[in-house]
Amino acid sequence: MKKFLSIMLVAALAVTALALVGCDDPEQPQEGYTFVIPDGAPALGAVSVLNDVPDGIKSVEIVPSNTISQRAVQSDIAIVPANLAANLYNKGQDVKLVGTVTHGNLFVLGTTNSVKALADLEGKLVYSIGQNSVPDYVFRTLLKEAGLDVVQGDAAQEGKVTVNYKNDGSEVMQQLVAAKKEGKDVVGVLAEPAVTNAKAKGMVELFDLQSLWQAHTGADATGYAQAVLIVKGDVAKDKAFMDRLIAAFEGNGAFVAEHSGEVAGIIAKVYPQSSFAAQTFTAETLERCNCGFTRGAACKAEFEAMAEAIAEINAQAIGGKLPDAAFYYEG
Repeated sequence: MKKFLSIMLVAALAVTALALVGCDDPEQPQEGYTFVIPDGAPALGAVSVLNDVPDGIKSVEIVPSNTISQRAVQSDIAIVPANLAANLYNKGQDVKLVGTVTHGNLFVLGTTNSVKALADLEGKLVYSIGQNSVPDYVFRTLLKEAGLDVVQGDAAQEGKVTVNYKNDGSEVMQQLVAAKKEGKDVVGVLAEPAVTNAKAKGMVELFDLQSLWQAHTGADATGYAQAVLIVKGDVAKDKAFMDRLIAAFEGNGAFVAEHSGEVAGIIAKVYPQSSFAAQTFTAETLERCNCGFTRGAACKAEFEAMAEAIAEINAQAIGGKLPDAAFYYEG
């Protein structure tokens, strides 16, 4: 019996020694990084990554968009609204901006075609999404540039654009459908793919806010920094991993174009509760979702244009100032 116990003890010590050697072995792979994505358009910007997760990522989660502020702080990698990325950095979080994931998918629709220009919105009630979000800042910036006075309310006011904020696109859609049935001339701001669904219900597309933003900024490309990819500082130092991550995102545009029929299923596999789980995507709708990946100088230029516009409306939304050069990943 004593001999048996001695053998068992030696065996246990040997296993422990091997485990300890393994922990100290620099050739052993790291545990991996955590990645969090908000539900909605940002998830469309990461479909290729969800389909084929790069080596080095141990977990990928899609979460409700109203939880992303907290979850981004807890994760190694995150897709976040542009203003949140700046806010985190300016408040002392060690994060780097890697690239823009979605470049805007906002459109203005009406129950009629009475609105021909932004100036025609004066005196009208506009239902919109996401107060103090990137879509809101884009819309308000363009209205301000057009010389329009914007107020918040439930009923149209003479000489003003009255914005009634809703929690999400489905609530805006409900208001538009109800107004159309009642013969009312009402306007709403929606994002793709909800725009395609609204047009199928008789709504009229009035403006493409991405094109209006391009005219506002004078940029070469259509769109703006809506959702961006950020990583923690330690992750940014892992050059081999960063190269794999960036390559995966750079392939997203081509992937969704070639696999439009699979997009909803890929997202639903990760997050069955997704607002896109039951959505039927066409190649045209996905193209209008504007999910190409941009990095480097182009990313910095469009991000700063967005941050400056936000600062003019609410500087605290970006942490009080534009991020400095150290914010941008240059690997």
